[in-house]
Amino acid sequence: MARKFLKYTPVVLWMILIFWISSIPDLPSNKVYILDFFVKKSAHFLEYTVLFLLWYRAIGNKNPFQAIVFSLVYAFTDEIHQLFVPGRTGRLQDVGIDFSGMLISAFLIVKFDLWKLLLSPLPTKKLEK
Repeated sequence: MARKFLKYTPVVLWMILIFWISSIPDLPSNKVYILDFFVKKSAHFLEYTVLFLLWYRAIGNKNPFQAIVFSLVYAFTDEIHQLFVPGRTGRLQDVGIDFSGMLISAFLIVKFDLWKLLLSPLPTKKLEK
């Protein structure tokens, strides 16, 4: 039971981090618009790639569909949350960028059989007597 709970701890912690970052009213921006755009959209892509991978590992299923659905639902709720944060906007475009990170990760997992690596048990160090 405790081991199953521990599998979901990284997922919850990562979602808390995303929520916290989304709660910052005015994120620092670069004076060069295109660079600012690239940095912020890359952050979306990467943070939801990580969320997907954490969900995938926690669920422990070879099929990435559930992990995509859970991550996508969180992406939508995060954008809704940002609608209520002064200086922030919720954009469907950002959900699309989040989703692309999830899909590319899912594709790589299926294409290269990475699920074997991701779903293998964590190594435990055996104590010598």
